[in-house]
Amino acid sequence: MLPLAAPLLVPFTTAHFVLAIDGLISVSFNKCTGLASEVSTEDYQEGGENRYTHRFPIRSSFPNLVLTQGAGPLQELWDWYGEYQVSGHVAPRNGTITLTSAVEGVMEPVRVWSFTRGWPVKLTGPDLDAQASAVAVESVEIAHHGLALKKLGI
Repeated sequence: MLPLAAPLLVPFTTAHFVLAIDGLISVSFNKCTGLASEVSTEDYQEGGENRYTHRFPIRSSFPNLVLTQGAGPLQELWDWYGEYQVSGHVAPRNGTITLTSAVEGVMEPVRVWSFTRGWPVKLTGPDLDAQASAVAVESVEIAHHGLALKKLGI
């Protein structure tokens, strides 16, 4: 027997999120991509089994996180990236990306993704055009060793 009606679940909006990196100030961003993971597989063709090919998981991979924001007075991400330019080494750091949304009229964290051993691999400054009155936008790209969706309230 099918239910008469499914419960109405209102999806979260993606308008408010914050990047927090161990040892650096938390920064709000306008856009974030790369919250993804993929498991590669290896196919094995068993002799005598012609109906299918066995598939086995072999390795997880994670795309770089790319975050975009309006350029502001904070320079900590540029300084973190600059560590490599100065010394040839950059200290990997753990971090989180927290999505907040209105829950019963109050802004609360609704999703938190944590990444491990991240480091900046690309920084892009704003395009400068004296004839345009657009927001100066910059982005940071962070490579990392893993991404997990954390459980809230535990």
